[in-house]
Amino acid sequence: MQKFDVVVIGSGLSGLVSALILAKHGHKVAVLEQNVQFGGNLQTFSREKCIFDTGVHYLGGLSEGENLYQFFDYLGIMQDLKLQKMDEVFDKIIFSDEDSEFGIAQGFENFVKNLLEKFPEDKATIERYYADILTVTNRFPNYVPGREGIIPVEILSINARNYFENLTSNLKLRSVLAGQSFLYGGLDEETPFYLHALCVSSYLKSSWKIQNGGSQITKLLVRELKASGAQLFKRQKVTAFNFDNEKLISVSSDSGNEFFADRFISNIDLKKTVELAGNQRFKKSVYQSVGKAKIREILFQCLSGFEAARFGIFQS
Repeated sequence: MQKFDVVVIGSGLSGLVSALILAKHGHKVAVLEQNVQFGGNLQTFSREKCIFDTGVHYLGGLSEGENLYQFFDYLGIMQDLKLQKMDEVFDKIIFSDEDSEFGIAQGFENFVKNLLEKFPEDKATIERYYADILTVTNRFPNYVPGREGIIPVEILSINARNYFENLTSNLKLRSVLAGQSFLYGGLDEETPFYLHALCVSSYLKSSWKIQNGGSQITKLLVRELKASGAQLFKRQKVTAFNFDNEKLISVSSDSGNEFFADRFISNIDLKKTVELAGNQRFKKSVYQSVGKAKIREILFQCLSGFEAARFGIFQS
């Protein structure tokens, strides 16, 4: 019987990163994945030699010294990532009821300049929005090297919808500034402004395309995991949590394997985790809350391939 210090169930980005950090600190780690690819939303697929990303289409904060750069550098993958910086205008907000496009640009000056072309009378509002984004993100320790302390309650309690309503009475400008909400699935009554700020700030600083798809990140993380002594298993769908005197001692997979460990990390659906563990092992308020949780928003994504050079979209 092989026993691990930690078994990580699921190989999405957070699962792989958790496993790698533990492995780098000397723990004996196993990662279990039910699919043939590791990576969760980092997975890619190809059609006629064209690579399509399922989840990670672009990333922000990868210039030297920025937050994601530091994170990937710590994990040991930054220097080998093949990246392409995106155009100055890296996103465009388009509305069905008009022909105009509203460009979202990298960098403070570029961001303000592009929006002023559409909203010439709203310079102060646009500059305030950008400043508020930076103010909020700078209060989070992981965004500022060396910063420690507790995040102020007033930062955490700002509702995103209320923020935009108080920012400006210009409905179109509100919609444009909130236009990247698909990145985090924003909901009017529930989404805090700090979530919006954390998601968009890194893109406003610098935006990058990952060459050959997001699975490049997975491959590099897997490389580092193996170099750190971790073991990774594909086609191992966890079907049971096994307890001894209410202590989780192992998990079983649909292939008939059993994996023992001192600790377990679940990187799979929360409802599925509670189901496998059993409601009786959680407070009633916890499993009832989890049971009521629903998928609130659906994003339909259409992927297509074409010869980019014919449209002058990407530089060679």
